Amino acid sequence: MRIIAGLHRGRQLQAPEGLATRPMTDRVRENLFNILGHRVEHAAVLDLFCGSGALGLEALSRGATFCLFVDSDACAFRATRANCEALGLADRARIARHDALHPGPWTCPPDGTPYSLVFVDPPYKITDAQPGREQMAAMTEALVRLGCLAPDATVILRVRKGTPMDVGWPGFEARDERTYGTTTLHLMVRTGDEETG
Repeated sequence: MRIIAGLHRGRQLQAPEGLATRPMTDRVRENLFNILGHRVEHAAVLDLFCGSGALGLEALSRGATFCLFVDSDACAFRATRANCEALGLADRARIARHDALHPGPWTCPPDGTPYSLVFVDPPYKITDAQPGREQMAAMTEALVRLGCLAPDATVILRVRKGTPMDVGWPGFEARDERTYGTTTLHLMVRTGDEETG
């Protein structure tokens, strides 16, 4: 596992110990960032269920300004911290050991700049079932209520191939869907017309 492009191109990344995470392959990550294109440069990034931190670190290498990495797993927390330090990116990153399903004030960027790019890569066991998919949508709604997301924020959701998108994401429009092997990536963009109550 390595950084694909940008300032830290070719640098190897440390993977979390154990079987709790399933890092995205280099090929899938490269294809994803080709799709994102200009959205990455100067972006404030939120990497939820970050695992090794590979997605957020790739974004930082390609010109993102800041990334908050979130994972509740201790091994993931240690691996992400080690990767940030090894790449000299600790000053552009923050690592939070929290449950990404329940965002709070700690989730918001420290300088108040809302996130324009969000990676959501939960364990498949969460999104395989409809209640888990509903939790994903509710989590994103909470980020909107907290003021954490830019009006045109892009959200990337990774699920197992064949997982239905049967849950509405108020205020977001599906823009792209790509399948690579057993993984499907959904790209959604905030439209700013979410319901308020």
